[in-house]
Amino acid sequence: MGEDLVQQIEQAWVQPQPDWARRRLLVVRLIAQHELTVAQIMRAADVCRQTVFTYRDTLLAGGVAALLQREHGGGTPSVVRGAVREELLQQLEQGKFRRAKDALAWVKKRTRRQLSEGGMRKLLHRLGGKLKVPRKSHAKKDPAKAKAFKAELPQRLEELAGTAARAGQPVRLWVLDEHRYGLLPVIRRVWARRGVRVHAPYATRYQWGYLHEAMEVDGENSMETLFTPCIDRDVHALFLQQIAQRDPQALHIIIQDQAGFHLPVDDARLPANVRLLPLPPYSPELNPVERLGDLVKDEVCNRLYPSLRRLEDRIIAALRPWRTDARRVAALIGEGWLLNSVNSGAPT
Repeated sequence: MGEDLVQQIEQAWVQPQPDWARRRLLVVRLIAQHELTVAQIMRAADVCRQTVFTYRDTLLAGGVAALLQREHGGGTPSVVRGAVREELLQQLEQGKFRRAKDALAWVKKRTRRQLSEGGMRKLLHRLGGKLKVPRKSHAKKDPAKAKAFKAELPQRLEELAGTAARAGQPVRLWVLDEHRYGLLPVIRRVWARRGVRVHAPYATRYQWGYLHEAMEVDGENSMETLFTPCIDRDVHALFLQQIAQRDPQALHIIIQDQAGFHLPVDDARLPANVRLLPLPPYSPELNPVERLGDLVKDEVCNRLYPSLRRLEDRIIAALRPWRTDARRVAALIGEGWLLNSVNSGAPT
């Protein structure tokens, strides 16, 4: 989208426009800003995915004049609008509806209007809804603490790294976690013909090992791993030492959960150039390394391994793309709140 089109959008945006034109301009204006994803634009403008691309293509083909040319007088006003729409969005955010029928009953109760089930599904999709399997959340989790951690992270990073950064010392931020692996097979879904039962090999063998993983949030997007037969604070100290020795001149800040085998922030075994930043209890969704465990399980699933060594060799091969390609680590970290906190907090 060239500068001329962007100027046309901005000129039209500051002029009085009817609601339908304002919405079209909002969509293309957000596209031109290159800051939001398509899903976020859908949510901000309350349009479906196809409409986003239709408005973009119309603009590119005929400019703002074509975009603001309306060929019909508008349809019937939506049943779900205003305060009801906002409340429906809140319900959707919290995963309150297991089926479209549940949302249908909710809307009927508040508006005394009846929608079709198909219409309700379209509305849910339009609002950004999608059928998902809920992630387990511990009953002891405090959502307020998780929210506060995200809000306070830039300041806490500044407190931990500010002095070092101002003195010219490199600062590297990591996220750390551990995963248990073993000879008890991991079973995953597979594609198969309808009506045909498929089988995966299985044997009950209780032999375990532990994979320690750390990913650098920004900068080089490095990865460190360590295989150990057991896990305790001495082993955790060994892994922290491995991270510290990767760059002895740098200050390493490590975000990790509060597992009992993790070192506390004042432990004497903590390397001198390492600082720990504990996550709130029962909040694994705040740690991007959690995703790596699922990716590894996908690579080793539905197979029997004759020994832990053979399984470890397979895990090492599965991790090689992330160990050798920083872009994969960056993609796993994502571009959400964590990276934003790094960029607005202490320099790295």
